[in-house]
Amino acid sequence: MGEQEDVVLAADTGDLGNALGCSEDQVLDMCEMGMVASRGELWDVASARSYLRDAAWADGLWD
Repeated sequence: MGEQEDVVLAADTGDLGNALGCSEDQVLDMCEMGMVASRGELWDVASARSYLRDAAWADGLWD
């Protein structure tokens, strides 16, 4: 299966954090890791959504 493309319209990393349900610091970390790609105000967030979903799942294992 091909890579999924998931695009969000956000003015800045704060707005993107709100759209993804995480902090702006987490967005900046994901940008540095290459999980979020900016295309002006459009952001490709498919990898970031997968990362956050997996992190939430893993966090639930350790509770």
